[in-house]
Amino acid sequence: MLEIKNNWFKGWFDSKYYHILYKHRNNEEASYFIRNLVNKLNIPLNSNVADIACGKGRHSLELSKYDLNVWGMDLSSNSIQFANENANDRTEFSVHDMRDPFPKGNFDYIFNLFTSFGYFEDSKEDLNCIENISNALKSGGYFIQDYINAKIVISNFPQNEAKIIDDVEFGISKLVNGIFIEKHIHVKHHNFEDEFMERVKIISKDELVRMYAKVGLKLISVFGNYSLEDFVENSSPRIILISQKAC
Repeated sequence: MLEIKNNWFKGWFDSKYYHILYKHRNNEEASYFIRNLVNKLNIPLNSNVADIACGKGRHSLELSKYDLNVWGMDLSSNSIQFANENANDRTEFSVHDMRDPFPKGNFDYIFNLFTSFGYFEDSKEDLNCIENISNALKSGGYFIQDYINAKIVISNFPQNEAKIIDDVEFGISKLVNGIFIEKHIHVKHHNFEDEFMERVKIISKDELVRMYAKVGLKLISVFGNYSLEDFVENSSPRIILISQKAC
């Protein structure tokens, strides 16, 4: 059970059932969010950007539409295979663990979106990821992180739901377990039946900012949703932070 908890992401993110469950994540939402970020940051043409834990690359592909050079990375080989099948001359995708130093660097902007963080049991690994990001940025470069506002997410816990997608039965329970928000997912598909789990750490805005400070990143702005409205701790669904590496 400890192995499942500590390494749940290795099997679940590569599972076809992960992609079935989240097939509703659409490009329209990604397009809206990226457009707002590019405009807010006034990102110059031909900037070198990275999309860390990019999944199938929906945000990476949107970034490339603004004449940006995009490197996307993810631990899931299946997701990266899909991303490469849809790549263009502005995008490059690699299988990579964000806990390891990045094989590419010198980025003007690095993005970590849609709560693609906080997976690990040891908080030192979270900090290590942020340090790798800082090391891969140019002096004066920007890091953009999009995380859940856990205070809002857990306000209605525990939650249980059942759904059927493409003949796959999903039974889902969401709860708080110590410092983690956990989602337990029971999958039944014809003769196949198994249990999966997702978990992300409960991390506040202030805790993220403290991690940034340890690796030379300074908070510039914080927003509370994909419209980039001001962050309000008791009502905003997201914590979207813009930080800058010291020159």
